[in-house]
Amino acid sequence: MGFLTETGKVREPMLISSQALEDLLLVDFMKDLFAGHTGGLAFSWERYLTRRGEDIVYRRDVLKELAACPSLVEKMAALCGCIRMISRLKDIHMAGEYGPEAFREFGTMQEAYEQMKAMHQELEEQMKAEQIHSQGLLRLHDVLTEKLKKNFCDEFEKNWASRTSGMERIASVSLEFSLDEEMHIQGAAITGLYKEKYGKNGFLQRKKENMHEEKPWDLSSLKDMITPAEELLEAELRFNQKEFYQLLYRMTLDMDDLYQDLTFYLGALEYCRRMGAAHISLCLPRILEKDHKGYRAKGLVNPVLVVLNPSKKPVANDVDFREGGEIFLLTGINQGGKTTYLRAVGTAQLLFQLGWPVPAEEAAMSLVDRIVTVFSHEENTALQHGKLGQELKTMRQGMEEATPYSLLLCNEPITGTSPMENLYLSREVLCACKINGFKGIWVTHLYDLASRADTMNEALPGSPLSSLTAEAIVHNGQVDASYRISRGAPAFTSYAREVMGKETSI
Repeated sequence: MGFLTETGKVREPMLISSQALEDLLLVDFMKDLFAGHTGGLAFSWERYLTRRGEDIVYRRDVLKELAACPSLVEKMAALCGCIRMISRLKDIHMAGEYGPEAFREFGTMQEAYEQMKAMHQELEEQMKAEQIHSQGLLRLHDVLTEKLKKNFCDEFEKNWASRTSGMERIASVSLEFSLDEEMHIQGAAITGLYKEKYGKNGFLQRKKENMHEEKPWDLSSLKDMITPAEELLEAELRFNQKEFYQLLYRMTLDMDDLYQDLTFYLGALEYCRRMGAAHISLCLPRILEKDHKGYRAKGLVNPVLVVLNPSKKPVANDVDFREGGEIFLLTGINQGGKTTYLRAVGTAQLLFQLGWPVPAEEAAMSLVDRIVTVFSHEENTALQHGKLGQELKTMRQGMEEATPYSLLLCNEPITGTSPMENLYLSREVLCACKINGFKGIWVTHLYDLASRADTMNEALPGSPLSSLTAEAIVHNGQVDASYRISRGAPAFTSYAREVMGKETSI
């Protein structure tokens, strides 16, 4: 049982497809943020995407208080690491492989227990100091209280005490040695265990004091020669490995949700840390009603660029979908930031529906039921229907997935045919998007498509079509991208020839 939501369950995980995650470059982005906390253990952040405003508020409250309490975050990370260590032992129980190494793993459980107690104590101290009020952290306290009582206090500490008390009573041991002709020790074994210590003036001590420099009675290798400690413990303490692993299995099975939730928040804090280090503004968007279908953000940047390419500072842009939804036709200079802008819009929506801050100065957003991407990809030569066939199939899938409450992001979705046929097909699909009331952005190099927005608005109902332009800087015959995206008339040219000339001259 976790603490991420009031019920401990995550709702509606299918908000975005695996292909859309790749289109937005979010696979590597998220992998990088969580890498320091997963340690190879399975973790799926996608399951935490939500369509519920109350879940977003719930998580924001947790993050605010964690950000203000570094000591609690430190203990969270330590506990998460311990859970990873004991989780790997679950397979041993499932296979029924109970061996003498069980005692060593008991120490691992002891460490996890201590970390859980430390975090539980830290939460109680923060609660007494009235530093914690969020439902999430209060629930985490209750979860830890229950786990300590259920898995440990009544059983674990008793077992630990009984398993270690025998060793604490052992004060001395009897050893038998195998010696060679020169009196060098070749082997050793334990033959007896005693509660009393031997005297300081025993035979061995006297013998060592009277030895020559070569000291044939070298005891440095005894540790490796003596019967392994775990075997001794198994015999002396009658340690029940099966019982131990059953306890271990119950513990690890019951802690998986806790591990997932802890990792989720640690990844969120890592994201905030990375943005702060890059001096990127973060904000908590105002949550708009679903029917509003709004999306406004001032100074939005693409955080993927910050994490995967920290040497470059991304250009900030504004986003402003009018109430009721809108479809933007985005044109402009080649390599002018159109795709980056598209990805920034989609990524911010996803972060918002994780309950994380978004990389903007301020924002207000409606929840969406789906983030849909339709990107043109390299032709798959293994398929028989060619690139255009691939693109039309992808477009059809996107149209089937999208609803009036989705966010549709199309990046030059049709390229596998002539400009005239591209214009015809794109116009037909765009009209369908408009009539269905979709909200989204359509990146295109077709000026004729974008220039007909007003005509289509007059002729057809549904979402209004509007124009966005990637601005070019033209000076003394030189053309450069500003990476600024703004409302304006469609760009008549993408400056492909000028951009190509710059690339080839370098």
